[in-house]
Amino acid sequence: MASPILRTVWAVLEAWRRGARRRLAVASFVVGAVAVGVFGVLAPPESCPTPTAAELRQSATEAVDWFVRNQQDDGRWLYLYDADSATMSPDYNVVRHMGVQMSLYQAAAAGIPGAMETAERGLVWSTIQIVERDGWAAVVDRGLAPVGATALFVAGLAERRILSGDDQYDDLLKGLGRFLVYQTEASGAVLAYYDTAAGEPTPGEYSRYYTGEAYWALTRLRLLFPDGPWAEPAERVGTYISTRRDSVEGYWPPLPDHWAAYGLAETVAIEERAGDQPLTEDELAYARRQAGLFGAQVRWVSQQAGPWGVTVRGTHVPRGGGYGVIGEALTGLWLVADSDSRLADVRVPLSERATCIAGLAVDAQSDEAEADGYREPARVQGAWLIDGETRMDDQQHALSALLRTIPIVEADGNPDGRSQPSAPPSVWLWMVALFAAVNPFRLALAVPRGDRSAGVVTGAAALGGILGAAIALVVAFVGSGPLLDALDVSDASMRIAAGVVAAVVGIVALVVRQPSPTPALPGLRAAVVPVAVPMVANAGLITLAISAYADRGALLVGVAPAIAVGALTLLVAFVQADGVAGRVLGWAGRMTAAVLVLAAAQLVLDGVFAV
Repeated sequence: MASPILRTVWAVLEAWRRGARRRLAVASFVVGAVAVGVFGVLAPPESCPTPTAAELRQSATEAVDWFVRNQQDDGRWLYLYDADSATMSPDYNVVRHMGVQMSLYQAAAAGIPGAMETAERGLVWSTIQIVERDGWAAVVDRGLAPVGATALFVAGLAERRILSGDDQYDDLLKGLGRFLVYQTEASGAVLAYYDTAAGEPTPGEYSRYYTGEAYWALTRLRLLFPDGPWAEPAERVGTYISTRRDSVEGYWPPLPDHWAAYGLAETVAIEERAGDQPLTEDELAYARRQAGLFGAQVRWVSQQAGPWGVTVRGTHVPRGGGYGVIGEALTGLWLVADSDSRLADVRVPLSERATCIAGLAVDAQSDEAEADGYREPARVQGAWLIDGETRMDDQQHALSALLRTIPIVEADGNPDGRSQPSAPPSVWLWMVALFAAVNPFRLALAVPRGDRSAGVVTGAAALGGILGAAIALVVAFVGSGPLLDALDVSDASMRIAAGVVAAVVGIVALVVRQPSPTPALPGLRAAVVPVAVPMVANAGLITLAISAYADRGALLVGVAPAIAVGALTLLVAFVQADGVAGRVLGWAGRMTAAVLVLAAAQLVLDGVFAV
């Protein structure tokens, strides 16, 4: 056993002494540079705090206390505050008022002190904003009735109804619901505004979030009043959101919609109660896409919070509302996955992403000590500041997300270690990528031949291929476990990095000439340089191997390169490098490089949209 190892070490030392040393040096530099690029830029460490249920509850309590302290006599809350200059904006937003009210009723349902009282004071102001017409009721602001305000008013009143059992607002709830039905088009699209002066909806105008808010409100009404006219419009809106909204309304990339996640979770609860299948196939696919969109956002924010994250991910951090909407979406989708077995594979990843973003939100909230550094601490403590400024919906969305994460933490506990991935790419995609990274057709032309016998050339190809593949496997074994754990790199982030590196390797193989068979070590030692290193054990194969090992284990990482090495050996043994055969091999190598680029692109997409 020692003799082959010593011979290999001697071969490497001789390579350094001879002309091949430059080749080894360049290969080492490239691999080192790729490693820096992968773990420094493409997949930097992710910082994911793991808050306890008590810490989440305390943070939510601080947010509620902020609303209690910053509520006006007429029931409105402080809208926009600049902590640096201690100034308040005179502006107000009725949609956000209804959102705050809804969140406070959620807090009251969770038993947070003071939440019910401040929500009830806000409700007094809300009811003054109601206009009734033609059998429906709507929240009106300056001559327009925004659907979002009415929808969130419904959501909040429904929460209040479920919590208290008080039915005094049932007629109002139904009237508000009829307005949402009135604004819903036959396609399922929801018109954003009703113009009270014109006496009709504003034609052709839609909102990024009002449709999702209307979907959730209608599903809440289905739950409260199952005999009402809510089921069919709710299903119509849900179908529209999951199948056509992005294309019809021109959202690209697809719109991440936390309100739709609320609606999906409510739909599952309703259908489960009736014994029906929770979601249609379209809604199921949409839920998966949404999980990926929000999961990607968590990875970006957690990378930014890492040790050098600001350097490679920029200085623009989320505001409180940003943390909140991500958390609201993930918690809603977790409820869906917890009930629908068809999404069982994303339940744990959703749990981890929701807990991660909640932990980051807790860390970003202003505590008492930080607030004491400002002129008006009561307006800062419990708030989320961005550039010294906070807005009421920063506390609103963060509050809802924190409350909805508590059951996840209590059910699953805090994640421990590196995040578990959702369903990784197929084995076949990984097989193709790893095989193409070795690219036996391209390497067959680069195996040193000279005046050597066919047996020596074939042996060098076989031994070098095996040695190079073994190097990649060993690096994958070490790198995909201890390394990714130590650096806090998720499997999805590593997959993106591996795909990017492999794509670059593939593009280089497409545009540059064949690798040179020289300089090389003499005889069978050519198996070490250049076949094993740098031809087989190249940056693309090693990076892919680390990611593939994390996703699918050692067997895959061993089998795909082994098939490529077998193909390389056969090609070297039976195909002459010159003439027509050489040109055929050259074109085959370029086609394989193109396949590598396509497979790498798919791996990047899988990584981006992984939960």
